[in-house]
Amino acid sequence: MKEGLTAEEKQTITTLSADGWPVYRIAKHMNRSPHTIRRYLNQPEAIAAVRDEKQELAVLYREKARACVAAIDSDKIGKSSALQLATAAGICTDKALLLAGETPAVHVRLLLEVCETIRNRRDAESERQFQEDHTLLTLPASQT
Repeated sequence: MKEGLTAEEKQTITTLSADGWPVYRIAKHMNRSPHTIRRYLNQPEAIAAVRDEKQELAVLYREKARACVAAIDSDKIGKSSALQLATAAGICTDKALLLAGETPAVHVRLLLEVCETIRNRRDAESERQFQEDHTLLTLPASQT
């Protein structure tokens, strides 16, 4: 028979629950029964702890999203890492909005538009480079 939850286990359960993990996944991860996890999470102090943890996580995700967006500069826009940073910013923003109880759909649409613009710029640059290379290859030797 397992002993009661330790303070460390309670903190882990609180964090995982705040991050959206379902009871059965937490139980499997912690090697505990779902009943034990659910019983802990139904206690008033655990409910308050999960709520507080969600608020803290929302702040952290917003800060990460802000840092990702701030890191996108004109040099990175032309590189694939800008798309990766925009994606990371979108994921962090979505997570922050979900944790705050807000709807992220509008923000996701905006992020997709940004990603599409970056992709179109990259495609246009690739096409321009291809045309430039093709022109050089087709010039008579006397013109090169």
